[in-house]
Amino acid sequence: MEHRIPFTQFVESDCSVDRKDDASRCTIRFPADRDGYFLAPLSALGEAEWDQASWLWFDAVNLGPHSLTLALSFWEGDPAHAATAGPTSALTDEPTPQAAAAVGLSGGKPHMACIMGLLPGVPTRVSLPLAALDAQQLFLPRTPGKLKTVMHGNRIHRPSHVSIGHRRASTEQNLLLSNLHLDAVEPDYPLTSGVQIDALGQWAQGEWPGKTADREALVRSLHASLANAGQGRFFETWTPSGGWRKTQFEATGFFRVQHDGQRWWLATPDGHAFFSAGVDCVNPGDSMNATGIRPLCGDLPSREGPYADAWISRHGPKHADLYSHAVANLIHAFGDGWCDAWTRLTAARLRGWGFNTVGNWSSQPFAVASGLPWVYPMRDFPTTDTRLFRDFPDVFSPDYLQAAETFAAQMADLRDDRNLIGYFLRNEPEWAFVHDLDLAEELLETAAPSHSRDALIAFLAQRYDGRIDRLNTAWGTAFDDFDALRAPVIRARRYSGARADLSAFSRQLVDRYVRIPSEAVRRVDPNHLNLGMRYAFLSSGDLLAGSDCFDVFSINCYDVDPREAIEKAGRATGLPVMIGEFHFGALDRGLSATGIRGAATQAERGVAYRSYVEKAATSPYCVGTHYFQYCDQPALGRFDGENYNIGLVDVCQTPHDAFLDAVRDCHRDLYRVAAGGLAPFDREPQLIHPIFY
Repeated sequence: MEHRIPFTQFVESDCSVDRKDDASRCTIRFPADRDGYFLAPLSALGEAEWDQASWLWFDAVNLGPHSLTLALSFWEGDPAHAATAGPTSALTDEPTPQAAAAVGLSGGKPHMACIMGLLPGVPTRVSLPLAALDAQQLFLPRTPGKLKTVMHGNRIHRPSHVSIGHRRASTEQNLLLSNLHLDAVEPDYPLTSGVQIDALGQWAQGEWPGKTADREALVRSLHASLANAGQGRFFETWTPSGGWRKTQFEATGFFRVQHDGQRWWLATPDGHAFFSAGVDCVNPGDSMNATGIRPLCGDLPSREGPYADAWISRHGPKHADLYSHAVANLIHAFGDGWCDAWTRLTAARLRGWGFNTVGNWSSQPFAVASGLPWVYPMRDFPTTDTRLFRDFPDVFSPDYLQAAETFAAQMADLRDDRNLIGYFLRNEPEWAFVHDLDLAEELLETAAPSHSRDALIAFLAQRYDGRIDRLNTAWGTAFDDFDALRAPVIRARRYSGARADLSAFSRQLVDRYVRIPSEAVRRVDPNHLNLGMRYAFLSSGDLLAGSDCFDVFSINCYDVDPREAIEKAGRATGLPVMIGEFHFGALDRGLSATGIRGAATQAERGVAYRSYVEKAATSPYCVGTHYFQYCDQPALGRFDGENYNIGLVDVCQTPHDAFLDAVRDCHRDLYRVAAGGLAPFDREPQLIHPIFY
């Protein structure tokens, strides 16, 4: 089964369409500063064909100079009652009234959007498995030519309308579309473009200040940087471990939290006040995902021989086609001693720039060798064979208890490390990305039996004194008995009276999810701080469940000003708060995407950093901000397709000096700002619409 869809079936919404040749090909012009999309009812695609199809696919060429964020959006039922986007849902705005009227929409945002990135100038076949509309996957596998793909929103049972659009950008964006299909099988992915990057991993299609000319220039630059790095020193008012000499608390031998009557601090093992100014992913650089895109990469060296280390990835053998130009560049400059040279250079640089913490996903050998305080991202968070929603395990299962014990054992060898601040239990659980998610509702829509469903039924039976008639009255249902709740799929969201009961049980689910592994880890390692889950954002109040197990509540906050998010989490939990991730990127140094927040230039990236961190430091709850990340991402995309200019250094280890000048100034003043002795930096950065996926 293969069904071609003519673009004449779509209606323009905040975009202009130039149809070419025939109805199977068109160019869409998206204006600056507005979302825009090309919209159609499902009937225009072919409802019978949709029921037989497993894939929606088309060919696309991003005709602009930068990456483009493409959005496939879906509505279900009456779009007037569609889901409201969460804080980072990235769903497009509602269509214009003219476009809505043309296809019978009454307004509202889409229930689900598939967001993906397209490189500039590279013809790309874009595909979506229709099974992904069940919302069980947050990230879809990368296909050749395409960048990262993320699913946002709620489960779609049957869409009523579909759109092809983009997320707003600072300049007009043009997209050539052709060959829109519904298909029963996954398409192939032809690539017709030539090489897009040079031998050093830099974008080959442009020039910019600081671009490394060739390998000889690379070698000269790296050797000069190492010779001039010295040992690296913190500021005079800082202790050797990055604490503040002016404020002394009790020394306990390990990092801990301390409230001084005015605000929260971390305290160093020797008792000095400590604000954790960290940077994540302190590694030579991410690996490029070369799977299926070798024609874009140029010649890559053999996996054997002197460049073998450039093929070794922390993401394991399932990502066997990952190659790091950043590591290859260091090997070319320093030979077999590349890792030691990079370690000495990077440790000195971090101290000189005022970073006192090696953040999440960094090289553990580097963290230990550097002598800097560090945090540990725990691996392999407990799971079970049965999942309730996305990656949420069956937390009432005995298997979850056993998995938590295995998980905790990894801290045994670290329990006596005085430089270790603490551990993050995990990062950004995928289940927590859905705004106001009710896990108990999802549990009832999951066909597989589970211990958690048994616990839910017992919870409801106790709540209603074993009388199903009372539950039926409250819910507006007609169940014969409590065992009827074992039916494979119950769409409980239809029953408004069920909401309070299910919300209460959802809170229990999250509490067990947090508490069981937290207590297991504490038994193995009582010395270090439990730094929490690094939630992407507080998508619901349920994410606060179990927070009494934490020493620090952590969130990843990509707001321009983080104070509201910090205060919200701090007031709700009574805990100190740490920012696990934030960043700002620009488009003036050879990469085609900014990341989640965009700044006009490298200098404005620095302004944005200083404004963010110093504002965060004024909150009495904030004890640290960790920037994501140390090195720019690969031009053709890392393992999942991200290709953002968000680093302190580029692929050749060249620092982004205009950015780092402001970073250093920020850190020099940081303790005085946190203590209230100096007003925070008050210049607002010049931002642009970000390009990210």
